[in-house]
Amino acid sequence: MKPNIFSVATKELSQDGFFTWLLQWADNENSKYDQQLNETAKDFVRLILDETTDYQINKVKVRRQWNNIDISAEINDEYFIVIEDKTNTREHSKQLERYQKEAEEQYKNHKNKYVYLKTGNESLLATGKVKEKGYKVIDRKAILNILNKREIHNEILNDFKDYLAAIENETNSFTKFDNLKSKWYAGEGFFIKLQENITKSTDWQYVANQTGGFIGFWYHSKEVNNIGYIYIQIENAIKKHEIKLVIKIDSWRPNITNKINTLHKLLNEIKPYAKENGITLIKPDKFRKGKTSTLAIVENAFTTDKDGNLEFQKFLETLKALEKTIYDYCENINTSDNKV
Repeated sequence: MKPNIFSVATKELSQDGFFTWLLQWADNENSKYDQQLNETAKDFVRLILDETTDYQINKVKVRRQWNNIDISAEINDEYFIVIEDKTNTREHSKQLERYQKEAEEQYKNHKNKYVYLKTGNESLLATGKVKEKGYKVIDRKAILNILNKREIHNEILNDFKDYLAAIENETNSFTKFDNLKSKWYAGEGFFIKLQENITKSTDWQYVANQTGGFIGFWYHSKEVNNIGYIYIQIENAIKKHEIKLVIKIDSWRPNITNKINTLHKLLNEIKPYAKENGITLIKPDKFRKGKTSTLAIVENAFTTDKDGNLEFQKFLETLKALEKTIYDYCENINTSDNKV
């Protein structure tokens, strides 16, 4: 494979450098050096501004780390752009609100635009929160559409384009079950696809632990009378090549007397409901006493065809059966005198 600088320089600072460089190319003065690159950069600016193709871009002034903002730019002395640039991390510490405040105070006479560039993958819930704060989210696909619009003979741009295309291809490779279990972006791609197919509120992100962590997906939380909440979770431990569909319990009573016995009791109670819905629940290797524990694992939750492709629709059916299992159990336990 041809060496690619962006496959080596994967930090957000390297990506900041690329987008700063691309924005600089949008200045009209730079068309004399490479007209095609100049036009592509202008298309990128128009995407940010929500302007049409006939909007003329003449003057572009770009800065990095102005008041800790990743990238900021003035366009035609008319617009001021704030760009928060992310690879695989989420926004945090109210940074987006702080950047808006800085722009509103310093650029009162400009039309301010707030942009969240995301080249990695992100949960729809996390992206939705960014949009609620007034930021336009520009994702990897939108960036690739701009970079692929015309043929450009520039190694920097083409390396970045190839780098993003490789991420996109791996993200979409989750249909092969081996990829789903072993490749990070494929694991995320699977969760993105699930979010597109599940109408309930869902979320996913990396979960760190002492055994190497996993990418977790969770939803369908229901109260269990006098104990806490049980919910569905998928745990994809990429380093172990292991993926599980489980029922978790989050106790608001972490000091339950003999919690291990309680977990055994709950598992034995919910198993018949699972059987009625066509799924089999098995005990995890070990019950744990912490606030959050694995209550059950769904046996044979993931199936493949003869070519090793994940049978996605069958998995959705398994999820629906598990949703109903939890709903039926919780409806019964919460309306009976069965207290733990």
